[in-house]
Amino acid sequence: MNEPSEMHDRAAGSAPLPEPAVPPASAAPEPWSHPWHDQLGLLYHRAIAEKIRRQPALLETARENLRRWIAAEPDAPPSQARREWQRILDHEDLEEILRLMTDPTEAGHRRRQSTPFAGILAVEERRTIREQLL
Repeated sequence: MNEPSEMHDRAAGSAPLPEPAVPPASAAPEPWSHPWHDQLGLLYHRAIAEKIRRQPALLETARENLRRWIAAEPDAPPSQARREWQRILDHEDLEEILRLMTDPTEAGHRRRQSTPFAGILAVEERRTIREQLL
């Protein structure tokens, strides 16, 4: 009860408030739907973030992906998403990169639609994460 969110004016001897209920399985997105893919992308990026936290050199995979994708279209300017990721990877510190990767907001979902972090999770790691949602 040291957390401010846990502080309550309770009468002496009253029981603590119950923990919030876990949403029922029926509240989970329909498998393979757009919301399901958004949730899967967030779970993938949380796993990628943990790998990068342990091995920061893995950020080079994302940087190399961006370089390769931009070089593959020399006559076209890089997309806004690629420019955004390039700015993030070039100018933000590790903790901010990880926070942006795992941001659960709409902006985070939008960024994950154009993720440069392909190739960091192995096939088996992705399969294990995907099976959690099925």
